[in-house]
Amino acid sequence: MTTPAHSTRTVNLEGAARAAIAGGAPLALLIALGMPGYAAFAMFAGFTAIFGATEPYRQRAVTTGVAGAMQALCMFAGVGVSLAGSQLWMQAVGLVLVLVFAVCTLSTLRTIPAQPIFPTFAFVVSALVPVKSADLPLVATIIVCSVVWAWLVAMSGSVLRLVLHPRAPHRFRPLAAPKHRTLAILRTPALWETVALNVVGALVAGGIAETIPWLGHPYWAVVAVVSTLPALRQRHTVLRAFQRFIGTIGGTVIAVGILLLEPSAWWIVLIAVIGQFFAEIFVARHYAVTLLFLTPLALAVSWLSLPEAPELLALDRIAQTTLGALVSVALLFVGRGIERRRGRALGATSAIRTV
Repeated sequence: MTTPAHSTRTVNLEGAARAAIAGGAPLALLIALGMPGYAAFAMFAGFTAIFGATEPYRQRAVTTGVAGAMQALCMFAGVGVSLAGSQLWMQAVGLVLVLVFAVCTLSTLRTIPAQPIFPTFAFVVSALVPVKSADLPLVATIIVCSVVWAWLVAMSGSVLRLVLHPRAPHRFRPLAAPKHRTLAILRTPALWETVALNVVGALVAGGIAETIPWLGHPYWAVVAVVSTLPALRQRHTVLRAFQRFIGTIGGTVIAVGILLLEPSAWWIVLIAVIGQFFAEIFVARHYAVTLLFLTPLALAVSWLSLPEAPELLALDRIAQTTLGALVSVALLFVGRGIERRRGRALGATSAIRTV
């Protein structure tokens, strides 16, 4: 009997559905309980389900578990900074520690996504959410339960495959081969060049953003840099920075149009679910299109935790993303100059192309 070819129509649908459910269910529960101010914690915990999406389930259990612990630790670090007054030097020190930890963890896991965008985003926003000491048990419960939920959702496909795969194997996207992992990567110069690139880029972008008095949300410049810079052994290209710039502008226009309508919290939940679903659909195809969905998701959920005028959000988002992209491109040219002088590629800018 001939085995049906894998259906291209279902590629990414599994991962997209899991990502949407992982973040959407805790967010909906918080809204139902009248606690929209904690929405950001549920969103960042939900990103746990994104990691290791194509891996065999035994390896995925480890990848998603470690990634979930990473997300939780970064949120706890941010909450700690918030409780201590969220001073700028605390944010900077915390950011450096988070970047070192995240780049080392993700590089060791060899996971996708490889850039430290989600742990960095989790830290910088958590450091700004106003949290009181009395709220700490509740916040910790939300974070831990949301991460555990995301892990369970990520692993739910193993049950579906066990039951349904023998009957209709072509309905499931094929899994990748197991990845070889070793802690020896932590001793390589390439890894620490990648760490240095992210730390320098984040501090430069964040420092410049802080000096511009008419702009807020300097952490968006930081997020723009770390999401654009290459992961270990990836090549830094101007194309990715340009795609982020174009996608962010389009996504911001969509988000502002939605927020100007003053949507209820339940509409925000729907926006988050739809945004996460389609971001996962397009992430492997086109980065700019991905941001058309991811940007409204991030802005809308952040707006629940930190309500602001949509027009100001749009101005800050576009300006800070532009700043981050420019810093990223500047680091590209500096890195290429170093490569030419020493005759070999930086660990962060080898022959693999990032788009």
